[in-house]
Amino acid sequence: MTSQQIGLDSPRGALSGRVALVAGATGPVGRAIAFALAGAGASVVVHYRSSPEVAAALAAELPTRSLAVGADFTDSAQVDAAYSQIEAQLGPVDILVNSSHISMAPTPFLETSEALLASQLDSVKGHAFLCQRAIPNMREGGWGRIVYLAGALMSRPHHGFAAYAAAKSGATAMTKYIALEEGKYGITANIIAPGRVLNPADTEPLEPPWQALADKLLEGMALGVFPDTNDVAAIVSLLVGPGSGHLTAQTLWVTGGEPIA
Repeated sequence: MTSQQIGLDSPRGALSGRVALVAGATGPVGRAIAFALAGAGASVVVHYRSSPEVAAALAAELPTRSLAVGADFTDSAQVDAAYSQIEAQLGPVDILVNSSHISMAPTPFLETSEALLASQLDSVKGHAFLCQRAIPNMREGGWGRIVYLAGALMSRPHHGFAAYAAAKSGATAMTKYIALEEGKYGITANIIAPGRVLNPADTEPLEPPWQALADKLLEGMALGVFPDTNDVAAIVSLLVGPGSGHLTAQTLWVTGGEPIA
């Protein structure tokens, strides 16, 4: 993947001088977002939680100044340390894209343990810490963009994901409150809620239960094809790029027209 392949929705150089933190950048969607923002000229912070080699390799591929930073963003001290490192090496964060989340196996609600519930709901706390640390500098600069990656499971329930959906819904509501309170400072906050997202680099077939769900979703999908990671990254580029100043507190469903309850 190269910067020429994605990021075309934001003109080259449109984000020059901006510093973008991509939380969860080592995942397929985060990687595509990092390339999109770098392709538009932003300096990019590649965040990782447990994959330093992957993050370092990604940072080295990006065409602009970049920095790999490891942190558990559910720990406020680690959040503060990460931002201090970013500010010392790249400058204050202007763009925060939170695509991080702890994955979970489908688990019926009555079998959801306290530990599993805590691991999912911790992501809401992590989102709060990330935003609280970024916003003061955004206020000072009179400009800021916050994008939270939620998911269609918030509104299209599927067996086994109650804890995941609760966490995504909570952080989505928080993001809208941030939009309400911070708009007067030139800060926007929006949510992207993808359904199933294809990874162009992944050629492995789905396991039978997941394939059955995918087939069912495709039957009612307007476009008849799932979006891929680059499609999601393009919407991020839209939300942080020129002309996005009056788009805030919105949830964009990047689902290919998948029915949403």
